[in-house]
Order: sequence, then structure tokens, then C-alpha cells
Amino acid sequence: MKTIGNQADVLGFISHTRKNNLPRVIWLSLLLLGVGLKANGQPAPSMPLTPGFKIPGASAAPVVGIEFVPQFAPVAADKSFGLAVVLNVPDGWHLYANPNKGDFGLKTEIIPQHIEGLRFGKVIYPPGEKYVDKNLNSTDYIYNGRIICYVPVEVMTVEAGSAIKAGSVLLEFELKGQLCSEAGTCMRWQDNASAELTIAPAATEAKINRPELFEGIDLVAAWRETEAAAVSTATSDTVPAVSDTTGKTTDQFASDEWLKPILFALVAGLVMNLMPCVWPIIPIVVMTLMKQCSTQEGQTNRAESIKVGLAFAAGILIVFAGLAVVMSVFKLLWGQHFQSNAFKFVLLMIVYVLSLSMFGLFEIVLPAGVSNMSVTRKGYIGALGMGMLATILATPCGAPLLGPVVAWAIGKTTMVMIAMFLIIGMGMALPYVLLTAFPTLLGRIPKSGNWMIQLKQAIGFAMLGFSIYLILLFPPGWWKPLFYFCLLLGFCVWLGMAVVNRATPPLRRALVCGIAIVLVIAGSVGLSLAIVPGTSVTADATADVTDGASENWLARLNDYKQQGHTVVVKFTANWCKNCAVLDKVIYKTQSFRDKLKEINARLIVADWSYGDEAIKQMIWKLAGPGQSLPFAVVFPGSDPDNPIMLRDFYSLEDVLNALDEAARRGGDRNKL
Repeated sequence: MKTIGNQADVLGFISHTRKNNLPRVIWLSLLLLGVGLKANGQPAPSMPLTPGFKIPGASAAPVVGIEFVPQFAPVAADKSFGLAVVLNVPDGWHLYANPNKGDFGLKTEIIPQHIEGLRFGKVIYPPGEKYVDKNLNSTDYIYNGRIICYVPVEVMTVEAGSAIKAGSVLLEFELKGQLCSEAGTCMRWQDNASAELTIAPAATEAKINRPELFEGIDLVAAWRETEAAAVSTATSDTVPAVSDTTGKTTDQFASDEWLKPILFALVAGLVMNLMPCVWPIIPIVVMTLMKQCSTQEGQTNRAESIKVGLAFAAGILIVFAGLAVVMSVFKLLWGQHFQSNAFKFVLLMIVYVLSLSMFGLFEIVLPAGVSNMSVTRKGYIGALGMGMLATILATPCGAPLLGPVVAWAIGKTTMVMIAMFLIIGMGMALPYVLLTAFPTLLGRIPKSGNWMIQLKQAIGFAMLGFSIYLILLFPPGWWKPLFYFCLLLGFCVWLGMAVVNRATPPLRRALVCGIAIVLVIAGSVGLSLAIVPGTSVTADATADVTDGASENWLARLNDYKQQGHTVVVKFTANWCKNCAVLDKVIYKTQSFRDKLKEINARLIVADWSYGDEAIKQMIWKLAGPGQSLPFAVVFPGSDPDNPIMLRDFYSLEDVLNALDEAARRGGDRNKL
């Protein structure tokens, strides 16, 4: 008669004596009784052993060999790499696979210990080998012999003040699972191991180490799963309270309130005309209205001028109504449509081709029935189209008061949301309607003549500038192919619409137009092949205490919060011109950098240029569906569950006050 010595032994005994077909409930009761007595400091009762069963721990425990192999030697700073963990399981023994898809056994786990300055991704485990356990009459998946697991690792920073610098770093791991023999002996396996990692300066060329170990390993997918898990964790956390230094609250209006949201919507539309996103568009709009409001004899009468202004306003309203429908149906945030490369490409083609027409490269000739219509002859169609185009180009940026209005509208029916967006559009269109209602505000317009041609060319240059701006909104790998494609498209437009015309013999015209179409198709295919995938962006130029890199921003945020740092998360996008202005007047100023150093805070850039579900979910959760960019959040080091929000066009003073508030709550637990 022998006694099971500890809880692990009880587990092993219970699982492997099932070969005698004892009722599971009896063994479960014995297990609970044994654990309970052990917990109370009393010896577990003795029990008879099944013939042939081996007591775990009765003989020398088998040793699992552990070897660590970094993908590069040395590892360059600010880089990601894989760490191979080679396990050598003794002959006649096995570990259980992770995930364990079988009936029994504890899965094998490799758990890296936290080190400031390093980030670990989701461990990649190999698939297990199918194994029929005759003792248990079960099918399991196991590891035996030599197995290789992979731990994705990223050296986050080597800047001054970080715990990670060039030199040697000791990585520590906890390994655990269940080790069983073919004879039916099982025991819990737990071990602690360490690996020495050599980190070199960022400029050092990384040399691959034992490449045969890393063939076919997809570390990118592992990081993607890590980010997805982080998103799930972050968005499932509750935010008990949110402070707002810009004087706005998440719930600006009561659900049954109507007058105040309507007034705010009208004012928000007016204020949109003052936002930096709209400034480049204003000259084009004014020049277009001047052109439409003039004739050979000079300025049109007031009635006709008002009609042109109303046509322009109608274009604005059509776009706002479309935005309301799209945001309501697809649950998009304001400006999110600019993340779509397809949307930006179509917009680029429209703006670029229209700019070519402004230089007289071709004329859009409408059918006689359409061109003779009054709305066409009097310029209403042109004003309508320009109003639509100007509004689309202005939508990437929000404006003060816009967020609460949109958030309130999204909570209503689709028709109410459309109505509120139309009111915002009315506010934006109001200055242009007034401008055309009082034509003298446009200045003294001379009679049509050479100046009209020059005006048209000036608009063409402005639209070419917008074309370049739109190209730069794409990922960097798209820039050069798009420039070449636009050049080819311009040549084809000239070939098909300027070289030949209606007076050209039909056969020649068909041949030239066919060549132009073939070239456009070939260019489109070449464009799709030449595009370099990737949406990486360069890090912000920040102080040495900041970390401006946008990649893996959520994991960095979680790491800094765990380390007790106060963190400023700046949500931005390359299509948000307001964000670019705030970068210059806030984040690149010495005052901001000094404040970060003073409280040992960190800056993280969450770049939403090309779409990031984690960013959308965090903005939605913190500020509601009506929030637009710019937007920033300060997570106090001692109180990260109560962040401070900075909405819309906030100021440097707002940011500094938010950081002071974070410091007053207890500051940074790591403050030097």
C-alpha cells in the first residue's frame, strides 16, 4: 500500500487508472477529496494501486531538452524576429499538442516573461501527431522526439532611457504541460529556462542564424493574431468614466432633444468652411462661381446668380445625403471612406481628367439634346458637379460640434440621420449661396475674354495639385505606379480626344481611339502588377522619450499601460489635414516634448490612413460613432481606466492641461 504524494500525482493516477473502467464520478470524488485534504494540511487517504500502474515520481523524472535559437545573430534594434524553441522529448515519452484536440492531456505551453522594451507575439506551435492511447482507449495529439516552436519577438526601442540597449539581454520563459510515457506513467511537466539575446544598434546588418529552422514560418500571421487578440481584450474592457478637456461630453444631447442638435448641425456645417481641409478648395469654388456667374456682357443678373449658387448648394446636399446613407448602412465613422483605395482611385481619375479638360486638352461635348437644355446652358450642371466634388474633398476632416451631432443622429432612424446631414450641408453651403446672392461680393467681374481662359487654366493647375495630393494618400508603394499611370492616361486622353475629332475620317478615328483604349487597359494591368503591397508609415519625429511608431500601436499601448506610463494616443491619418496642422502646432513643439519628459510619458501614433479595425473600435468605444479625426486620448499612468479625451480641433493648451491632469491623478508610476 502506497500513498499518492501530491495533487499532480493524483491527477496522473486518476487519468491512467481509467483503463480499469472505474466510474468517472468515483475517481472525480477521490480527486476532490484528496485535493481538499491536501489543502487543509492533512495527508490524502491511501488507496490501492492498480496492477502495473507506475507511481509518478517513483523513479527519476525524464528530462526534456530545451534549446533557444534566435532567427538573427545579432538582432538589430527596432526589428521583429522569430525565436525557435527546440524541445527534445526523451524516447518513450510524449507531450500533448497545443491546441490539444484530443480527449486527455494538458497542452504544452511556452510563456515568455515580461521584459520592458521587448514585445512577444503569439507562440507558434506545431501540429501534433495523432496518437491512440491504448491505456486510456482514447485518441490524442502529441509531441514526441524533436519539436520546434516559435516565439515572435520585437525589440521595441533602443532609445535613451529604455531598459533595452545594445548588448546582451536574458530572456526568461516558463514551460509547462503534461509528460506521459507509453507505459502509462504521467506527470506534470514544468520548467524554467532562459536564452541570451544579443542586440546590436539599428544600423547593424542582421545575419540569419540557422535558416533551416525558420523555413516556412509565417511570423506575420502570428503578429496578426496577436493584434486581433489585443483588439478583443482592449475593446472588451470597460471605460468607467471619460474626461474631456475640450469641453465636450460623449453624450452632448438627450435622445428626445431636437432643437439644440439642429442648431449645432447648422453651425457645424458653417465651421467646416474654416477647417484646413477646406482651405485649398475655396479658390477653386470661388473661381468656378465667378465663371458661372459671368457672361460675354459681364456679370449676370442676380436671379441667375442665385440659381447657380443653389445648384452648387444642391451638389453639397447630395453628397451629405449619400454620406448619411453610407454611414448608417455600413456603420462607418466620419471620413472613413478615404481609407478605401478604390474610392480614392476613382476620385483621383475624376479630378485628374477634369484638370486636363481645364487646359483645353479636350472638351466634353454633350449630345445636342442635353447641351440645349436650359440647366446645361446656364451652368447649373457644372455648379452642381463642382459642389459635389468640393464636398467630397472636404469630408476627410471633421469640425467642432460635428461629433456630437453625428453621434446623436446615428442613434436615430436613417431618415432622421439624412435630415441632420442635410442640415450640416446647408450650413456648409450657406456662405456660397450668400456669395452668389450678392454678386458684388465676387468683385467686379469684367467681360468674358482672355481672362476666362486664364481662369480656367488656373483651376486646372489647382486640380492637378489635388491629383498629387490624392496620390500621396495611397500607401507609398502606390505612388510611382500611379504617377506613371496618370501620365499614360493623359497621353491617351489627348490621343483619343484631341488628335482625332468628329471631322476625322471614321476609320482613322476608330484606329486611334482603339490604340488609346488598349494603352489604358495595358496601363491598368501594369498598375495592378507594379503596386507594392504594404501600408507602413514612417514614425513621427518625436523626442527620445516618445515612441511615435504607428505599427503595433495597440500592443505598445497595452505594454506602456502595464508598465505604468502615462500614454498619449494620437489618432491620425494622412487624409486628415487638420491632423497635419495639429502635428505642427502641438506634437512637434518643444513645449509638448518638455511636458512628456517632465512626467516620463509616452506618445503613440495610431495611424488610420489605410484602415485599422482596432482604431475604429477604440474611437467608437471611447467617443461614440460620431467622432471624427483629429482625436487624441491621454491614459494616466496611475488611472488608465479613466482616460482623458481631446476632440476635434484641440489646442496645445488642451493637451498640456490633460497631461497635467494625468500627473495630478498620481502621474507615472515609473516617473524618475
